[in-house]
Amino acid sequence: MTVPFLRPQLPPLEAVQQYYRLAEDARFYSNGGPCERLLRERLSAHLDGATCIPVNNATSGIMVALLGATHRAGTRGRPLVVTPSYTFAATAGAVEALGHRPLFVDVDPQGWQVDPAALESALAEHGGDVAAVLVTHTFGVPPAAGLQERWAAACAAHGVPMVVDAAAAFGAVDAAGVRTGTGSDTHVFSFHATKPFGIGEGGLVTTRDAELAGLFDGIRQFGFAQGRLATLPGLNAKLDELHAAVALAVLDDFDRVLTARRATAEHYRLHLEPAGFGFQTGSAGGTWQAGYLQAPDPAARESLLAAGREHGVGITAYYERPLHHHPAFAGALVHGELPVTERLASCALALPMANDLTPAERARVVDVVLDAVKQS
Repeated sequence: MTVPFLRPQLPPLEAVQQYYRLAEDARFYSNGGPCERLLRERLSAHLDGATCIPVNNATSGIMVALLGATHRAGTRGRPLVVTPSYTFAATAGAVEALGHRPLFVDVDPQGWQVDPAALESALAEHGGDVAAVLVTHTFGVPPAAGLQERWAAACAAHGVPMVVDAAAAFGAVDAAGVRTGTGSDTHVFSFHATKPFGIGEGGLVTTRDAELAGLFDGIRQFGFAQGRLATLPGLNAKLDELHAAVALAVLDDFDRVLTARRATAEHYRLHLEPAGFGFQTGSAGGTWQAGYLQAPDPAARESLLAAGREHGVGITAYYERPLHHHPAFAGALVHGELPVTERLASCALALPMANDLTPAERARVVDVVLDAVKQS
């Protein structure tokens, strides 16, 4: 039995059509049509009243959020944005696209999130040159209690804004049951086809700050914050009606999707944690874009990757190359030696995940992993 790494699933056309008909009837296909307006309302209700601004993808969303946040803070002319190296390339790519340089900091060994001590140290050393801090919710997992507040406090102490790249975290809940994106910080989500909330291409910026919401809305439509007068640095990051209709259909079935993914993840944890595999702190409330875990050691990771190829099971390594080792970010600054990042990268694994992964497929993945560990 072959099991692919990811098997994305968008809603059927008939489910999308019931919403897209609103755009067809209005002959309104972008620029805030009826589907996009309805999506804003429903997403806001889902996130306890946070202002929700749909965008065409999360990379654009990060750029919109950083532009708006630094514009208001008066830090846009500064060169550096602090961010982790243990993340996806789009995080630092958005920083570079805006003309900043990433300043990479380390993460903690249990939650795989930005280490607050490393952040505080980086700001103490470089604060006057820092335009913003771009933290992440690694693999769509909310940080441990109090951690995001500590990030925010460090930023406030140095007068720099903070943006949260929560790409895969739409639908995530922390240990207290609070949904990611309902708090006071600016969050950016991805709705890419491979994400649990997948619509093809799309994303979302959320905030509870009315002034920032106005800035974000203007920036995502060419800087038009006052009618047709461009008063802000802007780009075209709007979400069109077709993708908004897909998002509305996804939202109808999203609770079932999360339940299925978490059940698969719990199956992996139940069988693999006793065999020495490590799981991220707080991941039970994550959204599980894939089955992220740590191999017992680098040699075991290599054996597992080979076993996956041999048996047709999509075992892969994810974040196996931290961003400070990518040629695109050779000009970035690195704060310290990033020992936790290096260690996590050397053992990083990701197991197959899908909305409809069957019990037999789950069992097959676990069997291949455990057999490979025994043989190694």
